[in-house]
Amino acid sequence: MNSFSEFLALSDLDQIVVLVSEKDISQPGMLNEGRWVASGKKDWLIRVDAADPAIPLQRHVHIARSKHTSAKNQQASWNEDKTRHDKGSFNASVGSLKVVQNLARDALGLPQDAILEHVTSPRAVLLESVAEPDAICVAYFRLSSAGA
Repeated sequence: MNSFSEFLALSDLDQIVVLVSEKDISQPGMLNEGRWVASGKKDWLIRVDAADPAIPLQRHVHIARSKHTSAKNQQASWNEDKTRHDKGSFNASVGSLKVVQNLARDALGLPQDAILEHVTSPRAVLLESVAEPDAICVAYFRLSSAGA
């Protein structure tokens, strides 16, 4: 019987198939990270990309219509800290849709009331965060120009 290292060194080996049951994985969604998958909403696809602390890069989600998965300027994307990802190509029209925001929250495991960073129109206000110290609601805004 060969060891696993010896098995890998075999010259006629061209692929390895590893089968893992979903019940053995703590977060089954991780199996699809980096791949476009159906969202469950008509014509919308999502892709969750893993974090890379070396860059640093947060875990984030991209959302697009099926025909726009190769067009970054037709997508909305958010990091798991609720900030916009790919700010230079973030499509504000796509990102303003409630269905897209809900898909992003679900994909990132955020609560449904989580506020995702977005710009509603050029020269609009960017909602940074909301805090409720002592039951007084405080909203933090930053002025933003188009493409910010």
